[in-house]
Amino acid sequence: MIEQIIIDRPIQVETPRRNTMRYLAYFLLCTALIAPAATAPALTPGTDVLVPAAGRVSTWITDLYIMNPGAEPTTVTVAWLVRGQANPNPAELTFTIGPGETLTLPDVILEDFGFAAGDGAFRVTADIEVVVNSRIYSAQDSETFGQGFEGTPIGLATASGGRTDIVGLSSNSQFRTNVYACAGPDGATLDMALVAPDGTEIATKTKSLQAWMPFLKRIDQLMASGDFDDGTLRVTVRDGSAVVGASKVDSTSSDPTTLEGSVSASGTTDVNGIYQFAIYDSLSYSTGGNLVVEGGAVEALDGTYTNWDKLDGSGDSECTWQFLFGWGLAIPASLEDLEDGVTFSDDHSNFGLGVLTYTVVMEIRDNLYVTGTIDAVGSDFPAGDDGCNGTFPQLVIYGGKMPVE
Repeated sequence: MIEQIIIDRPIQVETPRRNTMRYLAYFLLCTALIAPAATAPALTPGTDVLVPAAGRVSTWITDLYIMNPGAEPTTVTVAWLVRGQANPNPAELTFTIGPGETLTLPDVILEDFGFAAGDGAFRVTADIEVVVNSRIYSAQDSETFGQGFEGTPIGLATASGGRTDIVGLSSNSQFRTNVYACAGPDGATLDMALVAPDGTEIATKTKSLQAWMPFLKRIDQLMASGDFDDGTLRVTVRDGSAVVGASKVDSTSSDPTTLEGSVSASGTTDVNGIYQFAIYDSLSYSTGGNLVVEGGAVEALDGTYTNWDKLDGSGDSECTWQFLFGWGLAIPASLEDLEDGVTFSDDHSNFGLGVLTYTVVMEIRDNLYVTGTIDAVGSDFPAGDDGCNGTFPQLVIYGGKMPVE
């Protein structure tokens, strides 16, 4: 892990050798951006896993599978989350699974939980990582047909600021499509947009879910979609977290197909984390800092600021101080405000200097990359340092999320 070293007071620095600074800036940025992204392959093991849809109604039943890939026994708790409500105290069952063993729970809603009918989802927790899968199917005579819903670790659910795309939805004479979701511990607010294959918007809907609340609704009843073919549902999580997807059903045979939601291009659906950034001037001189995002909001912005582009009449820098910046920012700050630009002032008068007022614009892309700009205006600097007064040329910001150790 790279640590950003930040001075606790302004320091005066000499104009550096440009090639050295350019190399250092390039090295720091590239090192920050090689952080491995979390990926979400099928059947990802986890210690807190959601199966987002399950049910027992008419001829339809659900089987649940939990596999222990570890070398030690594990205790797992299976919670039944009832659809359409918060589930702070769900019905729970506890099992022990030996190393390398798979717990098979056929018709789990009836045979284990004792419910003759029900719609909802499962939450599986364990003391070591387990693999969870399920099948919901119609059993008539000796024939069955149905679909699978894989278990998704809650850490890979689409979180605040993230987006998931579900491709292949249809609502017409041949197919109907149900949209499903299951919220995490803080609930979720989902901004949904249905778009046609050419990218034009068909309909939108915002849906709020309570903590651990499963949801399922037919797309044409969820929003004013009308008939459409092969649409894509773009779901942005405004706050909280959720596993989101769809089920496409043949209207004649009732044969269903699970349509999984995508992860973001970065392979991570969680905007939270520590982002390291570099601040560049016109000749690639660089300072930098850290942006900390928690709960979908800015909890800290710390960095160092030097601007060699503010020149005097002879071409030398007017202000040769390097400043700590960020303590004047009111936190928490929303990511929307940061994207539009936040303005704050840092007072350096305790060090015999003046005040710098910053306007920082930062956008987080794919929950991994940071781009932006920083503007500064100096005031009240005394004689001898009055070159730090006035407007500084704009600098640019590039950075990336730090790896989780």
